[in-house]
Amino acid sequence: MWEAKKLLNAAVHPSSGATLHPLVRMAGFVPINVPMVAGMLMSTSVPAAMFFQWSNQTYNSAINYANRAGGAEVSTTDLATNYGLAVGSACGLAYGLSHWVKVGPPIVRHLGTKPWAIPYASVGMAGAANIYFSRRNELTTGVPVCFADGSEAGLSQAAAQQGLVQTIASRGLLLPLPLLVLPPLVVTAVQRLPGLGSPRLKVPLELGAITACLVVALPGCIAAFPQTLELSTSSLEPRFHGLKDPANGQAVTKLYSNKGL
Repeated sequence: MWEAKKLLNAAVHPSSGATLHPLVRMAGFVPINVPMVAGMLMSTSVPAAMFFQWSNQTYNSAINYANRAGGAEVSTTDLATNYGLAVGSACGLAYGLSHWVKVGPPIVRHLGTKPWAIPYASVGMAGAANIYFSRRNELTTGVPVCFADGSEAGLSQAAAQQGLVQTIASRGLLLPLPLLVLPPLVVTAVQRLPGLGSPRLKVPLELGAITACLVVALPGCIAAFPQTLELSTSSLEPRFHGLKDPANGQAVTKLYSNKGL
């Protein structure tokens, strides 16, 4: 029964109850991202690199939308606008920072000498922008907040803001750290082994190291914050202050909301 519940929770949106397409479940994040990462590593021209970056950010936008906190449908116009803003800003930040480090002020050029600084800033800011624009409708419409028994108390923009900030912190800013720091160290160590120092093995070794780090880091980063937020009613809008529990009539001090992934 518990195994079935685990599979159900991974395949169904907790707010809307809709079944998620297999490609946009978190279980599909690694196997779908790895070919795109391979394309980025092997790209030898700007158009090729841009194509794989666009593909990666398009997929990220889809998974961010599918795993949003609220289950309410978004209009086609808003969906297209959010997609354009998410992918455009993410790609622009990723390549804009790489160019800025060459022509920017001295402090920026100095950061460019650090092997981790600009890649992390590019990936982190692009990921954060993608998450924000893919889910920005939550900030205006709100997300469902519920009593302890699961019955809905209403929609809250404040809960949406807290969930969005935690998602950006965990999957937008925290996830890139191990992916940028660990693979170069692993590849350097492995290439010192007999027979593994060939330049031809560099890309396969990098891809293998990135895949291994992603498999370990993704669950850990998602688990950095609980998926179900426990919210103090005092941190929400005034309409949620002084609520009574419908089950026993007692004053409610905590409400609960899906954070999204």
